[in-house]
Amino acid sequence: MIFSSRTLIRGSTPHQIFLAIFLIGCSATLGCRPDADSTGPIKAQVASASRVLSPEVEMNIEIFCGDCHRMPQASSFPQSAWLDEVRRGFDFYYASGRSDMTVPIQADVHQYFVSRAPEKLDLPTPQPIDTSWVDQFERQDFSIPDNPTPAISFIDVVDLGSPLGRGIVFSDMSAGGIYFAAVKSDGSVANPTRLGQLDHPAVVRVCDWDRDGLQDLLVAELGSFLPEDHALGKVIWLKQSADKPGNFEAQTLIDGVGRVASVEIADLDRDGNDDLLVAEFGWQTTGSIFWLKRGDDNSPQEGLSKIHLDPRQGTIHVPVADLNGDGAPDFVALISQHYERLELMINDGSGRFRIESVYDAPCPSYGSSGIELVDINGDGKTDILYTNGDSFDSFVLKPFHGVKWFENRGDLSFVAHEVGALPGVHRALAGDVDGDGQIEIVAGAFVPQRLVRNQRLHEAEALVVWKQNRLGEFDRHVLANGNCIHAALKLSDLDGDGRDDLIVGHFREQELPGAAISLWYSRLKP
Repeated sequence: MIFSSRTLIRGSTPHQIFLAIFLIGCSATLGCRPDADSTGPIKAQVASASRVLSPEVEMNIEIFCGDCHRMPQASSFPQSAWLDEVRRGFDFYYASGRSDMTVPIQADVHQYFVSRAPEKLDLPTPQPIDTSWVDQFERQDFSIPDNPTPAISFIDVVDLGSPLGRGIVFSDMSAGGIYFAAVKSDGSVANPTRLGQLDHPAVVRVCDWDRDGLQDLLVAELGSFLPEDHALGKVIWLKQSADKPGNFEAQTLIDGVGRVASVEIADLDRDGNDDLLVAEFGWQTTGSIFWLKRGDDNSPQEGLSKIHLDPRQGTIHVPVADLNGDGAPDFVALISQHYERLELMINDGSGRFRIESVYDAPCPSYGSSGIELVDINGDGKTDILYTNGDSFDSFVLKPFHGVKWFENRGDLSFVAHEVGALPGVHRALAGDVDGDGQIEIVAGAFVPQRLVRNQRLHEAEALVVWKQNRLGEFDRHVLANGNCIHAALKLSDLDGDGRDDLIVGHFREQELPGAAISLWYSRLKP
């Protein structure tokens, strides 16, 4: 998870604004919003913007506003939001130093969009909690003793070997802790212990990086909680001690880069040595995709070479898979900010990649927030599960927020399928939560609390399960509402009963202290 390009809000505390990662995720295009709830002056501007623009003026506006990304859709925001959206678009243009375009009159641009925008956005009506499903879960909550308002950015179930064993690893993006909670033989979970202390971790991966037989942790370090252009991002190696197994020492593999949202481990050039694929989310002027190649001596730390793959900002996730069956690791990139693109990066076998487009979102404020590679329909091919629901960029929930999956046709082409709408959705995963052998999709929403309060969204869907029916469509079951603070999820069969349990992370604001992790043990019947 990471904060998007429009997340920094004056006067807000760190927990009143979103990350992304982590992307978490982030399709903002026109800037940050100093006061998303101030409507008086905006209404006056809207009322006065009534003159008709000539075709020539409208054409120039479309050229100007659609030059470096898709033309924004007027329907993406209500009328009251366009004054600030347009103003920040001009701010970004002037800050870029460009002088190669015919700049339209700002009032004309505002008129262009507000004359086409709806007075308000009509969100789907939230469904009530499905108590028949909720009653078939057993719930257990875990807190972090030294942090009552954790911001959980990542969760996984891993085996760290003796003496730690199998358990849940998770990260607190605000306070910087990396935690581990052991899973006992009966599926119960011990209280979490801290394995490491960093600054603002986004993602944690497990591997034996130095090949000493002990599992280590590799961490994508953002370098700041709030979005900034800086060189404080890192990839950190938490090396497990051979002398004291279960203890970890932090070592830096690369620093001096922008906010690092994710990292993956793969032998990208097929030389027999694991490399690192890095999603440097950055912010406005920083960001890229690159990989770190080991040197000839195969040192886990010295001699790593940085190889640039893509210069764009805003990459959230880069999961690895062999997408064309040639034995070389490819990856899928979700690039947010104003790009809002889902792309395949196809490896030629030596660590050089070509781009194949999967999805180009219809507008630059689409709010991409995450992807997961999984075989949704059971045909043996790797599909892509996708969410768009970032509402921290503009503090506006969108009717088109939701979950999709992209069906792999086997020839590097994908077909989009709708799973369901979910305003503010941040993460979706696929698993078998009822033990029937078919895939269900679980998704969590992450919405600013001030938006929940001001728009009376106390019944907004926060945690949803979609179950496939015989037609291949999905039936919706709401497990929780109102507290939309779920930026991290994991599905795993903790107790060995053949059903995936839900591990739900909470990204808390300062006025909402409470548990860091909630376990939902499934007792669902097929």
